[in-house]
Amino acid sequence: MILALDILLFLILIVTAVLALQVKDLLTAVAMLAAYSLFAALLFAGMQAVDVAFVEAALGAGLTGVLLIGAILATSRRIDGREGLGRRLVVGGVVLSFVGLMLFASGGLPDRGDPDAPAHHRVAPVYLSSSMEDTQTPNVVTSLLADYRSMDTLGETLVILTAALAASLVLVRREEDEE
Repeated sequence: MILALDILLFLILIVTAVLALQVKDLLTAVAMLAAYSLFAALLFAGMQAVDVAFVEAALGAGLTGVLLIGAILATSRRIDGREGLGRRLVVGGVVLSFVGLMLFASGGLPDRGDPDAPAHHRVAPVYLSSSMEDTQTPNVVTSLLADYRSMDTLGETLVILTAALAASLVLVRREEDEE
């Protein structure tokens, strides 16, 4: 069921994407792309794909936005030793602080492959024992991706497609750049 809020968020996504492509200022374009990521995260949360929404907000708007803004602020066409060095130190400090915050926040997660992790004792046994009965799919991985977590899989695919499209648009040389 499509709600009015979903339609509004989708329209905002279109507007922010068009604005990001139309503006001439790189900082404004990065801000528009970060806003796009935040509204996409809200749309994913509305579809109950909370983990995709979290990743989109943290990586799309958070980490990528900070790194791109840092790169824009650290680079300049002017050669000015003192101003450039101070700016680079400030931007480097902000980026390192953000990376440190991300590492600190991930410190509470269980170790990779830990057999005592909560997911191995609560969720995994249910999926393994009842996936055939619930989904009529003999492959447990397929039943997880296509049946239990179909909205998450759709969201993750959309995030990857959007990232690939954005990367290809950035890497393609425009005709006016070649002249």
